[in-house]
Amino acid sequence: MALALAALLLHPVEAAASAWNRISTEHFDMYSQVEPGRAESLLRWLEQLRAFLTVRAIFPIHSVPSVRVVLFASPKEYEPFRAGGESDAYYASSETHRYIVMAQGPNERSIAAHELAHAALSSEKHMPCWLSEGLAEFFSSVRLDENGSAVGEAPLGHLQTLRQRHWLALSELLSQGSVPTDRANANLFYAESWALADMLVQSSSYSSRFQDLLASFGAGSSTAHAFSSVYRKPSTEIELDLHAWVAEHSAKLIRLPPVTVWLEPAGRSDVPDIDAALILSDMLASGGQWNHAESLLNELALKNPAHPDIPAALGTIALRKGDTRSARDFWKRAISQGTQDADLCYRYALLADSADLPPNEIRAALERAIALRPDFDDARYKLALLEKNAGHYNIAVSHLRGMHAIATARAFNYWITLADALNEVGKHDEAIAAARQAAPFARTPDERYLAAQLAYFAQTDVAVQFARDSSGRAEIVTTRVPHQSASDWNPFVEAGDDLHSVRGFLREIDCSGSSIGIQVEADGALLHLAISDPTRVRMRNAPDEFVCGPQESVPVEVQYAAHQSAGSNGLVRGIDFLR
Repeated sequence: MALALAALLLHPVEAAASAWNRISTEHFDMYSQVEPGRAESLLRWLEQLRAFLTVRAIFPIHSVPSVRVVLFASPKEYEPFRAGGESDAYYASSETHRYIVMAQGPNERSIAAHELAHAALSSEKHMPCWLSEGLAEFFSSVRLDENGSAVGEAPLGHLQTLRQRHWLALSELLSQGSVPTDRANANLFYAESWALADMLVQSSSYSSRFQDLLASFGAGSSTAHAFSSVYRKPSTEIELDLHAWVAEHSAKLIRLPPVTVWLEPAGRSDVPDIDAALILSDMLASGGQWNHAESLLNELALKNPAHPDIPAALGTIALRKGDTRSARDFWKRAISQGTQDADLCYRYALLADSADLPPNEIRAALERAIALRPDFDDARYKLALLEKNAGHYNIAVSHLRGMHAIATARAFNYWITLADALNEVGKHDEAIAAARQAAPFARTPDERYLAAQLAYFAQTDVAVQFARDSSGRAEIVTTRVPHQSASDWNPFVEAGDDLHSVRGFLREIDCSGSSIGIQVEADGALLHLAISDPTRVRMRNAPDEFVCGPQESVPVEVQYAAHQSAGSNGLVRGIDFLR
């Protein structure tokens, strides 16, 4: 069937009746096989209905998302795309698009209202099937005209079905996880679900606590628990109330003020056959009909092997099926064929990164995403991290500063990353400022410490010095010193030294003992200092060699650690021979 359908779409001369056109408004994209005037009329009505749901709804609806509407010319054209069972229309959604799929006909507005209600209710968590379908049927009765709006009339045939047929037990209705696939049982399920939803929304005994019921479902309660906790009635009593409600039901319209929407379609255009086929394949995949969508796309690929949107779509289906390797392969092909989809390039980069592919491959995909959408902050941030990890700090800084907005959730990591990269390129003042920007976004003591540490790093340089281990042996350790003192740093100064510095004249070098001793005259006094290891004394401008014994008043500046031992005033850490 899918192959035959693809052939139909690819040969417009043989299928002129199936030509597609597109009309767009602010909230809807309609792809239809009907003449544009009729499509536009339905689209205007959908915009009015959307406004009704958000402004005049009987209970608060958080949002009505933007939707693609696929309108077939007839039930025959719709049939190959039926979602299953006997449904005359359906609502499907994925992470990228939402669809209402239907055929034109005498009840198209009621059908469209039912499916748009599903879109509006999709944000409600854990809503059971009977309530979702019952509320969709409730809203399918909406009337909209210049005189006012109304909702609440029984949908066509439901009262007749309920008054002529044996009902499902309430417990059976409430336990249904999906709409029955055969039309007769589906009709009964829709009718009884509508009746229960209608009673809960309109009956004085139930309507005041309807919001509490939705909240209970949102918290994950079962229907039985939600009913018992909200209405404090056993299910048998609720079932009796429902039968009485239907028996007494007449046109219980809720009349409301009119809904006015000024609408000017954003554009009308014919849809090329291949674009129509891509829309239909995405629609199928969004509804979980993956094999059908793949068949259609594979047929398209035979006729259009270089079209990048085909492997892009196949990759999306592969990912939904959990096949990340095939998704990567398809998306890589789409990128090489020149895709214009920045999101696809970014998603490919994420998959490539998780698979530990070479950085150059990840980099190319991210650069492509940014070239297609310069304000793509997620891609730019990911690329900045990649460049920083590769040691390309200036490039990383450029990408970080090229971001348009810093989301609060990312702010700490953003500023920390920027501070670290700036430190690496020697822009210390800017690094300090970035580290201080990070501090207010720290959420834990460790994060606050990291921000302070980076600010400290920006003010200091790495240096080495000697220290003593637990057994007293000297070892070299790293430390940090302020930038301005780095050039004057003496690594032989040990932690804990009582350090002194004097200027004077070197009078004698004594080589007779186990260690070298020197005498320095300073301020009229003679200091006796020891050198335990000449390789651990920093010397500047020293002569090529030393001669033991008296010296000819050589001017020096000496750093020493005050230490009274073996008749000396301290241990020499450094000697500068002054000129």
